[in-house]
Amino acid sequence: MWSSSTTPSDNPPPRPSPTREEGGAGPRPSPGTIGILGGTFDPVHNGHLAAASQLRGVAHLDQVWLMPNARPPHRTAAPVASAQDRMRMVELAVAGHDGLLPSRIEVDRGGVSYTIDTIRQLARDFPGQRFALLLGADAALQIRGWRDADALLAEASFVIFNRPETTLAPQTLHELGFAPARSRIVHLDTPGIAAHQVRDRLARGAAIDDLVPAPVADYIRVHQLYRG
Repeated sequence: MWSSSTTPSDNPPPRPSPTREEGGAGPRPSPGTIGILGGTFDPVHNGHLAAASQLRGVAHLDQVWLMPNARPPHRTAAPVASAQDRMRMVELAVAGHDGLLPSRIEVDRGGVSYTIDTIRQLARDFPGQRFALLLGADAALQIRGWRDADALLAEASFVIFNRPETTLAPQTLHELGFAPARSRIVHLDTPGIAAHQVRDRLARGAAIDDLVPAPVADYIRVHQLYRG
């Protein structure tokens, strides 16, 4: 049965090393369900953070891991910022946000970031841990075009989030192959921000302080990302 929920610096950071530091802290297993919010995050913005925070609440998730891809499989153009820069911006963005954590799994794996590979790696690396893929309604509509879509739909659990501009009905999800027992629909009310808006402003030399967290704005400025 389908279920549905509603939502009730002065010292800029350095550019990261291209490899993970030995013994570095990363996401840890949780006794509850962990949500995986993937994306290019080019760059991460306030809309991403609002969605992650609301999803944690309305979907009753212990944690939400924001997971930048290394190379997105469904985009013809490469991301503007490098994988390491996008990863570092996510790390800065989630710092201090309870229950939101950065995940390097796809960036460290490298290559094209196929979701089926990620859920299988999560199952190997965290045996027994419950995960749910967090998909916007627009992404869910494209699921049949994803790599090994039948296997992905059979192996993963999903939280599909509707927003005011994108709404998906349970019947449509059923027709796409989502199993009601492992899929939920929730409703979010998040700012209408897109990463290309951030990049466009930066190319024009306009301020982005209302679109991204302050540490991310500082990182972009110091490392001169997204210049026209």
